Amino acid sequence: MTDRPDTAFPSGEAATSGPPLLGPDAALFLDLDGTLLEIAARPDAVVVPQDLPALLTRLQAVLGGAVAVVTGRGLAVARGYAGVPGLPIGAEHGAVLDPTLPGAVPLPVPPPEWRRAADEFAASRPGTLAEHKTHGMVLHFRQRPEAGPEALALLSGLLREDAQGFHIVPAHAAAELRPVNADKGGAVRRLMAVAPFRGRRPVFIGDDVTDEDGMAACAEYGGHGLRVPDDFAGRPALVRAWLGRVASSLEGDGRAG
Repeated sequence: MTDRPDTAFPSGEAATSGPPLLGPDAALFLDLDGTLLEIAARPDAVVVPQDLPALLTRLQAVLGGAVAVVTGRGLAVARGYAGVPGLPIGAEHGAVLDPTLPGAVPLPVPPPEWRRAADEFAASRPGTLAEHKTHGMVLHFRQRPEAGPEALALLSGLLREDAQGFHIVPAHAAAELRPVNADKGGAVRRLMAVAPFRGRRPVFIGDDVTDEDGMAACAEYGGHGLRVPDDFAGRPALVRAWLGRVASSLEGDGRAG
């Protein structure tokens, strides 16, 4: 992996590939899995490119700090993957925002019996995984796709007993239970209300249905969304390469810092 991911697209793609580059007035909101990181067979098996922290740091420099990661991952995991101290993180689909900003909505947490049911589900079906978050949980079945309907049935059954302010959100080979009032659009709006994001043109880059809320929020501020399947051929490596070109373009214009 090179120190400058903008210098070469994988497989020889032309250096001009990808959407138009961003201007210095942009704000970036970036998903992790499937966007900055290649999706792995298990959520704990992702490989973080060595140059990702340097890339995010460069983007912060040329965009006046207006760069954030907005992901379904838990806060500690997301911060570890990004590797940039002080980088704003919207974790758990915006349910947890670091740094903490005014306007947070109190959110429920799954009852212990729900978490036990998820653990029992995964223990009885090798190849599945129960992932627990502060305000939700996920049943992963990428390695056992036939378990998908059963995972959805389990979560649906829990909600029928007592919804408690949760809903089910389908994801890549997973079914997630998360609070109704937690979505990536909320994280975008809260960050756009404060410096250094305020007044900028936001762009959300994501690959999944859960990213659509963030893209819609960006549109409210005159920005837009970029979809990895459509704009980057479904390849996070191309997202990183394009972001490197954005950084190089603004550095070359003397706009960094």
